[in-house]
Amino acid sequence: MATLTRMELRHLHYFVTVADELHYRRAAQRLHVAQPGLSQQIKAFERELGVELFARNRRGVALTEAGTALLPAARDILARADAAVALARRYGTGEAGQLTVSLTRSAPGGIVTEIVDTFRTAHPAVEVYLTSGYTALHEQRLRERSIDAAFVRPPLGPDTDLTYCPISLEPIVTAMPRTDPLARKRRLRPADVIGKPLVWWPREHGSGMWDHMLDQIYGEGVRPRIAHWEPEEERMLHAVAQGRGITFVTEGKAKTLRIPGVVYRRFADPVPSVPLAVAWLTDNPNPALRRFADTVSATARVTRDSNPQPTALTFRRVAPRHPATEPPQVPVGGPR
Repeated sequence: MATLTRMELRHLHYFVTVADELHYRRAAQRLHVAQPGLSQQIKAFERELGVELFARNRRGVALTEAGTALLPAARDILARADAAVALARRYGTGEAGQLTVSLTRSAPGGIVTEIVDTFRTAHPAVEVYLTSGYTALHEQRLRERSIDAAFVRPPLGPDTDLTYCPISLEPIVTAMPRTDPLARKRRLRPADVIGKPLVWWPREHGSGMWDHMLDQIYGEGVRPRIAHWEPEEERMLHAVAQGRGITFVTEGKAKTLRIPGVVYRRFADPVPSVPLAVAWLTDNPNPALRRFADTVSATARVTRDSNPQPTALTFRRVAPRHPATEPPQVPVGGPR
């Protein structure tokens, strides 16, 4: 019994073409092969099957009963083979496949939603799985290859195995009790918050953002005394409402967290801000990730063109100068 091989797929293709034309010369022209060679291939196929597929005559050929029976099955096999090749190519080029993307809760919507939705619309055959976390956890999970891409708050660690694309800058705002005298101001300056008790989050959630935010507000390397620690923004704002101090959050997060008794005030120029980026492991071979990176780059470029922002940011990783101001151990429960 004949078994299907790559050569026999070619035989099936030849057979179907001759069956369509019922003429060797026309079939050879369609196939771009020599007519004698085509005739030999059909005869070889018939010998392998042990049956005649065509009855030859002076005007051309006609299908035998065996050929008539084989024709629909041959068309189906060739169509399935073409579909299998197309499917492999779609996965190989990233047009289909799977992609795991982790979000950061400090950026609940805006450009994050735009990027994910744009990618899903452009690549409906890619299954996108979403999760969430904070920057330090994202760096770990990227290196463990449990996720493909993550929204992060740069600067990242000094290792070179991660690539990231900045997509936006987001202003920092001050959250304070409604009864705080600062609430009477429309705009704040860093000097206004110096000495105020600070409600803050653990540095291990994202050391780059932690340092960058405090550097801009208090001065490079200067670390305020932390009056109260909380693991994530909502808990921080509840502590502010209880009068434990002030805190700082991104403007986007402030828009989604309305806590009774808490008001937000922006800074005067130059406004402190934090970047948002998408990071991935440089040697991740997932073809769908390359497509996602293209979407990220295109969306970030459109955002910069429509809302001009600094195109280059200089970050400096500053070791905390007052380790005693950090808690000895804070449960990791909130993303950054």
